[in-house]
Amino acid sequence: MKNKKKLVIVIMIILLVLYFGYKGFSLIYYHVDYDLDSNYDIKNTITINHKDIQSDNYLQFKNIKIRNDFKDYEKLETSVPIENTSDQLVLKDENNHTTKAFWMGTSDTYVYLLKADKTLYGTDDNRITNANLTSILEKNNIHNDIKLFNYLSSQEYVRNNIFTSVKNMKENYAIQFMTSVMMPTMNGITLINGDYEGYIFNLKDNMKEVSILKDDKRYVFSFINDVPITDEYLTDILSTITID
Repeated sequence: MKNKKKLVIVIMIILLVLYFGYKGFSLIYYHVDYDLDSNYDIKNTITINHKDIQSDNYLQFKNIKIRNDFKDYEKLETSVPIENTSDQLVLKDENNHTTKAFWMGTSDTYVYLLKADKTLYGTDDNRITNANLTSILEKNNIHNDIKLFNYLSSQEYVRNNIFTSVKNMKENYAIQFMTSVMMPTMNGITLINGDYEGYIFNLKDNMKEVSILKDDKRYVFSFINDVPITDEYLTDILSTITID
């Protein structure tokens, strides 16, 4: 009887060692060593009410038009073909240094991109699968970018530990890694409602990236300035957007 008890104790010890060894290995394997210093909190909301302007005062790229506040800018010349995705304008000073820039074009939503081929982001990390990312989105009922940002905000302080299930370790690693390589570092998000729906990334160094959501696409307007860009100015110029 004593030998049986000793055998049971030995087996339990071995199982515990194997269990915590596996959990310890998983904790290291699914550790995210990337910059997660982004704030996905929705800080405030601006309301856009469309207003028409004179037809000769528009800047147009494909089916997108916006008031042309950029007549002194010049088109950015680059070795990378951008004509099919965006129009990029810059304003330079007397020393040929760029002081302001404005880009507008189209892109996929972030929810769509998370479901896309992960190699688009230059990674072949075997710890991440597109099926895993899709499962995370579906499990958390994330069908649009706004819900994604709310989820990311709730995950800001989530870190794996020895008591985290390996399944959750995998999910935490997948979503944190992909967002770290896919999304810019920001200081919060401003929602857009009214005649248009979308959001604004409040980026660092006087940069704003505006996304208008329509037809499962993002219509993107990026503003880079040498002085802070106010919500009042953005509300005014965004109200002139026309998307056919």
